[in-house]
Amino acid sequence: MHQVIIFGQASQSHIKKIILTDEDLDKTILEFLQDNHIPVASSCMGEGICRKCIVNDNILSCFKLVRDILKWEEPIIYIGYL
Repeated sequence: MHQVIIFGQASQSHIKKIILTDEDLDKTILEFLQDNHIPVASSCMGEGICRKCIVNDNILSCFKLVRDILKWEEPIIYIGYL
């Protein structure tokens, strides 16, 4: 069982802990966050043009898959404006 933590950098708080399902692994991080009711800025609908969906300071959430989170040292998604 894998889980990911959503952390708000602006509030310096743990927003939510989410258990990952097999279905989640093939979603983009942007889709995953939206499906779990985490507000994510995005005006280009996931095309990577607006660069508003950046998480962890430099990752475009519309281009990375949730399965990539499992490769990170810590499975934490940092969202700057939360």
